[in-house]
Amino acid sequence: MRILQKIYTHRFYPVILLFLYLCLLGSDVYLMDHWSKDEITNLLKKWVPWGLRVNFLLLLVSAAICYRDIRDLFRRFLYKQGVLLLLLFAFAFSITAFAAYRTHRIYYDEDIYCNVGQNIALADQTGYCNYGTFEYGEYYPHWMTYNKEPSGWPFLISIVFQMFGVDEHHAFVLNNLFFAIGALTAFFIGWHLTAGFFPAFLAGLAFSLIPHNIIWSNTAAAEPSAGLFTGLTVLSLIVFLKTRQGRHLFVASLLIPFASQMRPESVFVAPLVLIILLIVSPRILVDRRVWTFSLLTALFLLPHVLHVYAVSGHSWGAEGSAFSLTFLGHNLSTNGLYYLNDRHFPVVLTLFAAIGLFCFRGIVRWKLLLLIWFLLFWGIFLFFYAGSYQYGADVRFAVVSFMPLAVLAGMGGGWVRDRLAAGYRMLDARCRISDADRSAIDIAQDAKQEGCLGQDSGRRWLGSAMIVLLMAFAFLKFMPLVARVGQEAWGSRYDHTYAKEFISKIPKRAIVLTQNPTMLLLWGQNAIQTYAGINNPGLIRDLIKKYHGHVYFHHNYWCNTQNERNRRLCQGISDAYHLEEVATAKEQDYEYGLYKMSLKGLEAQR
Repeated sequence: MRILQKIYTHRFYPVILLFLYLCLLGSDVYLMDHWSKDEITNLLKKWVPWGLRVNFLLLLVSAAICYRDIRDLFRRFLYKQGVLLLLLFAFAFSITAFAAYRTHRIYYDEDIYCNVGQNIALADQTGYCNYGTFEYGEYYPHWMTYNKEPSGWPFLISIVFQMFGVDEHHAFVLNNLFFAIGALTAFFIGWHLTAGFFPAFLAGLAFSLIPHNIIWSNTAAAEPSAGLFTGLTVLSLIVFLKTRQGRHLFVASLLIPFASQMRPESVFVAPLVLIILLIVSPRILVDRRVWTFSLLTALFLLPHVLHVYAVSGHSWGAEGSAFSLTFLGHNLSTNGLYYLNDRHFPVVLTLFAAIGLFCFRGIVRWKLLLLIWFLLFWGIFLFFYAGSYQYGADVRFAVVSFMPLAVLAGMGGGWVRDRLAAGYRMLDARCRISDADRSAIDIAQDAKQEGCLGQDSGRRWLGSAMIVLLMAFAFLKFMPLVARVGQEAWGSRYDHTYAKEFISKIPKRAIVLTQNPTMLLLWGQNAIQTYAGINNPGLIRDLIKKYHGHVYFHHNYWCNTQNERNRRLCQGISDAYHLEEVATAKEQDYEYGLYKMSLKGLEAQR
């Protein structure tokens, strides 16, 4: 430790730091320049899981280092306020876990997230599997494809899978838990910024009453984790800027790279942190500790920088450019009205957020931080071809913008409560005694004034109750939205439901050709991509022998779409193999089925 201290205090230490930063930068530049994107993704398949594991382990270590701060925080909120926080946590968890309909809403991405988590947990590789088998409980992912989405959320799923077994239900519960933790995170951000319990509590409550926040936190989507870890990063940075303690900077430096790997837009966490430092305390950038711990951040961000490079050029489903100024006008009007028309987002919260931004006094820099946080994670989708909140299920993109709005809404609600309490006091003639007149009043009047001051507490409680009731009443009209399934993705949803029924009718030791192998692999069913039946007929012939004829074709959602490529693929299987019906189902004009495959003609005689 003494040696490290001498190095840290040496006058050439900044030169050493610069050299280390250049080494990290040089390693990325070298790999990008000398390796192909395919070679980089093959490297990342194994590198990313281990990088996330070490990052997460160090986060746990940093939490242990800060145990005294955590202990003192619990002691501070041990009694009445602690009960309210427990109720907030329980309310948030319950409303998403039990009030919202539990289902996948973004098909088949959520199956892919869970399958990537399965592969990290059981095979130490990140990516989704296109051909996988189970032999007496042991999982073999034969064809692994690197996913263009970051691996942060699947990694968190993998931890739960390792602890409790592979079951997609665990991903739903994990998001329920993250939602409840998110409510507490909004509370603590509000508490650190305002030093008031009530506006902080309102921030957590507002976070818990946003309809699409509740809905998407009962799915296996990545957005809830992206919103939470961005919030935790901001919280850790606020704490460090208030205390200037190295242990708090250590936590922040580890959260930045971890939070950056939840969603593609999560890369904005790093520039957000830099903006916060420049706004709140630009002088902190000359602190050696900042650049020392930032080296750790850069180290864990290194594989993610390679990831962004390796997946660059993906169309993301767009026929033309995925990002363009041409999408700005439509997305701006749609995504802006989302917070104002009171159809999917309580306009009361928007009003409170505006009041908090413009009326809450004394924390201008922090309010600017919250505004920039919101604008970054709301604004990026204005230029995205599918960034409109009315484009399919892409309203989920709004989830990452909710926490800063909730904190501002808490501030606004607190300001309104204080104005209400002041208004009640003005209506009471007995309490109209100015500070300048207090020296002239007698003892009896002074006692009377003290009674009035005691009544202020009651008025504040009444004002608090009114604000909470107003928020609850404003949310009430959104309960049908929260509870319903909705027609969005009905074809995929029924495909998911019927597929689970179908595989219960076949032997466990069988294999299914499907365009959604990740879905079946999560259920422990051997599966392979449908195109193998056309491109790898020799493999299918071997599988028929290996599984004693128990090879099946899943006529799924994609076979019903208007996409010519998908229809041609399904028809190609029908033309190349004899199909014997095992189970079928129909929903509207979509047909689903499971068929036993066998070879035709000369192929069967070989």
